[in-house]
Parts: sequence; C-alpha cells; structure tokens
Amino acid sequence: MTQSKFQKSTKEILDFILEIKDKGISMEDAEQFLKVFLTPAEIDAISQRLQIVDMISKGIAQREISEKLGVGIATVTRGSRMLQENNELLKKVFPRS
Repeated sequence: MTQSKFQKSTKEILDFILEIKDKGISMEDAEQFLKVFLTPAEIDAISQRLQIVDMISKGIAQREISEKLGVGIATVTRGSRMLQENNELLKKVFPRS
C-alpha cells in the first residue's frame, strides 16, 4: 500500500469513527460495529497497544507490563518507542504521559 493510499485509508477510518460518535451511536452498537469490521485478533491487538502505552505513561515498568498483559518484552518496548517518538501526540490521548 502506498503512503498516500495509507493516508487516505486512515483518514476515511477516522472520519467514519468520528461520524459514528457525532450521530450518538450507543456503545453497544459501536462495539457491534467493531465486531463486524475487525477480527477478534485485530480488536485484541489494538486494545493491547492502548493498554501498553497507557501503562507506560503511568510509569509502570516494562517487565511488569509484559507479565501483566502476557506479552513479550519486545511488544512492550515497541509501545515505549511509540510513546517516545510521538510524545506530544500521545500526551493529548494519555495525559499522564
């Protein structure tokens, strides 16, 4: 996938998510929406990344995160790198970071 196609796809997804929010769709319906479009593994992967970054932003040690979430230390390190490389952006989402 080319970068411009990736950017367009990302924008379409984000626009759609914001549209769902603006329409006042219930949490239950939003959950069903995710289950229709994403596999359980995809949902778990996104959730896991969010949990990792949230825990890192709270100052929890990487090894502890690895143990609590049952993921490899390399996965946690990737999350830590995401936080370092995108610190200003992630501070908006995870204010404690």
